Amino acid sequence: MTPFEYLPAFVRAFFGLAALLVCLADIAVTVLAAVKKRYKVIVFAVVLFAPVYFIWQVIFDLTLPGDAVSARAVSRTLGGLPWISWLSTLLLAAIASGLLLRYVIKYDKSFITPGAIKLFLDKMPCGICCWLDNGKVLFSNICMNDLCVALTGESLLNGFVFLDFVKDGIHKVDGKVWRFSCRDFASGGETLHEMIASDITTEYAKTASLERDKSELSRINRELNEYTLNIDETVRMQEILQAKVNIHDEMNRLMLSTAAVDAGETAELDRIFSMWDRNALLLCLEAERSADTNAADAFVKLAEALKIRLIQHGELPEALSEEQRALFYTAAQEAVANAAKHAGAKTLEISFYETDGFVECSFTNDGRLSSGEVKFTGGLSNLTALAQKQDVSVTAVGGGSFKLILRFPKKGRKISRSDDDYLNQA
Repeated sequence: MTPFEYLPAFVRAFFGLAALLVCLADIAVTVLAAVKKRYKVIVFAVVLFAPVYFIWQVIFDLTLPGDAVSARAVSRTLGGLPWISWLSTLLLAAIASGLLLRYVIKYDKSFITPGAIKLFLDKMPCGICCWLDNGKVLFSNICMNDLCVALTGESLLNGFVFLDFVKDGIHKVDGKVWRFSCRDFASGGETLHEMIASDITTEYAKTASLERDKSELSRINRELNEYTLNIDETVRMQEILQAKVNIHDEMNRLMLSTAAVDAGETAELDRIFSMWDRNALLLCLEAERSADTNAADAFVKLAEALKIRLIQHGELPEALSEEQRALFYTAAQEAVANAAKHAGAKTLEISFYETDGFVECSFTNDGRLSSGEVKFTGGLSNLTALAQKQDVSVTAVGGGSFKLILRFPKKGRKISRSDDDYLNQA
């Protein structure tokens, strides 16, 4: 078989090129294995590199002209070997180097390595970086680098410098909203600092929408409160108007009764004239009450006009709110008017009783009692309607004297069953 050194020059050159390529493959395997810290692979690559490089050197020696070349004897000896042995050796070395190179390249896809972690972090939609206490960045993905360039105009080289720039937490970059959060953790005996940038564009837009809806709801709530106040005022004016209508109807009835009575019926005329006098006073006081802002003064003036003597046992309890005080004076005026108009009373006693759960106000007159059950009509009906809005109970009790009782629950309390038993006993 033809020795290797007797092969044509271009064939020997082809063998030399093949040996050089195998050497380069072994060098690539060595570098990649060193990066991935695969030291056993480095040893195999060096073991393959040494003989293949020697073969390439022998081919180079055989190509040089002349005989004064070092190691010429070794080169001549190896050149005398059959060319098939050279081919077999190069093929085995090429196959081994190829397998090592394939193993090193696919190692990141099969095992967790720094390169695999970096590849995974670069594909994440959020920004991640980590640095030491001196600010040196250990790693950062592409997203965080892009954010740093967009916000600061510089590359991410110092973690603390970038942290000072994004310390507000939320920043807008290229139409997106990013939230930056940082935390510290210990690893390998030293403290590391980690920053994560999350895309919150959708959440930010929804939050802004909720803020707008909240503002709109606040506006609607204010309008509803104003509307409620207007309703209360309208109801109050309607009640005043209804009171005036009732007085007007009473005046019409008196006019008809006056026209129908005979001039000789002195007792009937006295009764009718007395009712004329009292209804005229009520009408005048109603007109005066609409312009009077002091409910207590209006109540006293009404009693004086109707010649009702007031006897008040104790002061008005401080536990009553402004609305409850207003309702009390409304009930007091109604009690005075009913005492004079329906019972012909001369005295009205006002007393108070207070517990942990409620405040009771009672009005007792010394007038004549009507037979049968007390019916809540006219002013008492209106008073009951106003009291229900404040959860205040209104009760009329007969017996030796007529008593009107209002029971006001204290703030944050409700009338209990024991309170109802007390009222029933009263």
